[in-house]
Amino acid sequence: MPMSIMVPASMPTGRLLFITLLLGVIASCSQQDAGLESNCTGAAPDTGIFTEITTRASVTHCNDKGQREVSFGHLLEFVYIPAGTFVMGSADGLSDQMPAHEISLDGYWIAKYPVTVAQFAEFIEETAYITDAERGWGSWQWTGQKSAAGDESDVWYPMADGRWNNIYFEQGGDHPVGSVSWNDANAFAAWLSDKTQVSIVLPTEAQWEKAARGTDQRLFPWGNARPDGHLANLADNRFIAKYGSYTRHPDAELDDGFVETSPVNAFPEGQSPYGVYDMSGNLGEWVFDIYDADYYSNTPAKNPTGPPVPAGMPDQNIDRVNRGGSWVDWAGVEQDGTVSPGGGHNLLAAARTGDEQNSSDDHMGFRVAIEMTRKAVEKPADPDLPDLSGVTIVTHKISDRIYMLEATRDTAGNIGVLVGRDGLLIVDDQFAELSPQIEAALRQISDTKLRYILNTHHHADHSDGNSRLASDSQATIVAHDQTRYRLLSKGPANWPDITFDDKMSIHFGGEHVRMISIPGGHTDNDVVVQFESSNVVHLGDLMNSGISSFPVADLSSGGNALTFLDNIEELLSIVPDGATIIPGHGPLTDKSELYRLHTMLTDTIEIVKVKKQAGKSLEQIQAEGLPPKYADWGQGYMNAEGWIAMIHQSIESREGM
Repeated sequence: MPMSIMVPASMPTGRLLFITLLLGVIASCSQQDAGLESNCTGAAPDTGIFTEITTRASVTHCNDKGQREVSFGHLLEFVYIPAGTFVMGSADGLSDQMPAHEISLDGYWIAKYPVTVAQFAEFIEETAYITDAERGWGSWQWTGQKSAAGDESDVWYPMADGRWNNIYFEQGGDHPVGSVSWNDANAFAAWLSDKTQVSIVLPTEAQWEKAARGTDQRLFPWGNARPDGHLANLADNRFIAKYGSYTRHPDAELDDGFVETSPVNAFPEGQSPYGVYDMSGNLGEWVFDIYDADYYSNTPAKNPTGPPVPAGMPDQNIDRVNRGGSWVDWAGVEQDGTVSPGGGHNLLAAARTGDEQNSSDDHMGFRVAIEMTRKAVEKPADPDLPDLSGVTIVTHKISDRIYMLEATRDTAGNIGVLVGRDGLLIVDDQFAELSPQIEAALRQISDTKLRYILNTHHHADHSDGNSRLASDSQATIVAHDQTRYRLLSKGPANWPDITFDDKMSIHFGGEHVRMISIPGGHTDNDVVVQFESSNVVHLGDLMNSGISSFPVADLSSGGNALTFLDNIEELLSIVPDGATIIPGHGPLTDKSELYRLHTMLTDTIEIVKVKKQAGKSLEQIQAEGLPPKYADWGQGYMNAEGWIAMIHQSIESREGM
């Protein structure tokens, strides 16, 4: 069920928890308490990062471990970790924790607490950021099954609708945020950096481990004692009662007071030597480094940041390190004190595991750090994503049960809507960023459930909303075989559930919906959708109305301008006279515009063919241009030069066959 976020009564509401976050405003208001400074361990460091942060923060003081702290707001506090050496890894751990080796680190600041649900919620509210889980990768969450003793099966599974605000248990605003990916954590850090004008990053693995265990090679942040129920949130008797024995060795002798997550400040006795909370248990934590089981054998001795990022490798093939263990993990130490790190999923401070950087699960969160040499790693913006700011969805009624949804400024493909007695069927779904507006527009049409999503082809402005819309509604996605193939690089929740090769019929809402494959012109996977009873046809990008742009033959996706003409000739025999046409882009239209498109294609293809046969180069043909009667066609996203080039390349492609 959806998670309920409960902000404790002692916390302010409104803009959530970042009360004093705008550091530029408060930079001159630092409240250094000289009395508290006398309680600090050692002299204040004379380093740039220490001085800059203490002068920017709203409050600076020394904590009960004698370490210097700064506060930027409620639960947004940082502890200074002094420069120096420590021994990283463990001689008693798994092979990826060996060998134990000495590391030297410059001084840095690390968050006293993990990032909370409320803090992440404000980030989402301000930025409208879409998490990797929402983009189709889902999140590992509980299946609802209870594991039995000795059962080696995993009762956690990647759920298409799993995400940070759709977790099956209740969390308060002061609980750590989970079901977020490494990419999501970096996006949060970049946002916080922008707000604070401070370099907020994920800590490196070495920074995390030193902050967790100090310099004495202790097993846990609090020391070497096995957890007793007052030190950390881990898999205990409450966990067993709900989830079963599970494979990760839950401890029936312990009761930490929580079934799942807990407030980030709930275990003061479990602080690290520096006064950092929740370094073991509650949620595991993403750190910056790429995971490499053999990295400790050749790690740099000073300020290591992990192995280099492989060039050109997709997110789903890059593993990042996570540390700390969680509420689903056990201590890693037997009751007799024997260290038993098998499986890697435990609370030992040296334990390390790796997961794909775009994956997420309900027992994985993160905390942030401050340092001067790195910046948060943001995923590059999608170069094909247009500016969607201010875009709205306009509804056009075609009949009592057929509608068209149009994005303003022609920023995305048109959506066809069929209203049935028991739900909705839509054709195409635009960009994921527009899904909330699309859902709102659908609710205005009907309060019934979205049942089917039909894709006319794979281009993002027609299919990128698959994951968000289908995950929210459990709708079935239907498309051409090749559409699914071309969407396999995206998250699984984007993939069509039902595919076909040539034709397919869906009988829904009293309507015979025919999907007909018309490939090879625009792409190799184009489909037109015919609502037979209503005499409405959605042509996808095989026709864009309004005569403002030449069409697109996407040669990289199996398109060809010459085949485009063949496609339109086929459509002229398929589309009934008097039919209402929903184009891929542009206003509603009719078959007369299909004839107009056919004429333009015939003329322009012949012009380029003749000139090419006469020996003229592409540049010469482009310079001579097309007849004036086609001037209006070149005003949109595909101009005359681009269309001539597509025809020219299409001819060469045919000749090369």
